[in-house]
Amino acid sequence: MPGPASAQGAATRLLVLGCVRIFQPVHGYFLRRELVSWEVDRWAHVHPGSIYNALKSLSRSGLLEEVGVVTDGPRPPRTTYRLTEAGESEFLGLVRAGLLTTDDPTLLLTAVNMAFALTRDEVVQAIETRVRMLEDSLTSLAAQMQEILEAKDTPDTATEVSRLMSARDRGELEWARGYLERLRSGAYAFQGEPPLWNPTPEQLEVARAAGVGPWVVYAMANEDT
Repeated sequence: MPGPASAQGAATRLLVLGCVRIFQPVHGYFLRRELVSWEVDRWAHVHPGSIYNALKSLSRSGLLEEVGVVTDGPRPPRTTYRLTEAGESEFLGLVRAGLLTTDDPTLLLTAVNMAFALTRDEVVQAIETRVRMLEDSLTSLAAQMQEILEAKDTPDTATEVSRLMSARDRGELEWARGYLERLRSGAYAFQGEPPLWNPTPEQLEVARAAGVGPWVVYAMANEDT
């Protein structure tokens, strides 16, 4: 089940929307620094320099809106962004689509990172569906391999594609079953649940200095109250 946007575009869109959603209102410099710390250039194939372009593109699409301009000493003014109502809908839709996609591994990785925005029950149901999809795929690939082996006019080497795809599915199925077990046992925190992490005073100060949204700093400081 493909995501709402094109393969690479969907993952980038979800990543930027999700990060803005966490820290909004937030400017591009902080967003870039935060995503670099996530090593998105390695697993999401997003070049840090493309984040500014993504912010402008999402603003033109009506998914983000410019909130204001932050000034910090001699540094140039920085435009801050937050999600619009349409952006929130797009974000949640991409998370849901990403948890079920079989065509875009990067979108899946990004959706798993953003799954906290959904309820635990919804994520459990999505991964249960994903497990069934992977099991069905393995059954289909096994039948495909058998057909190739039995066909007299098809070289047996043609089975290697199905074998490779089966190996990938088995690896992902192992992860999905383990993830599902962790979800059911109460791991992590999802929408409507108390957070499992509280920032240190040093992290709060870094957030303030970086210019993240003031409500984010307030929420971080009061998570354990």
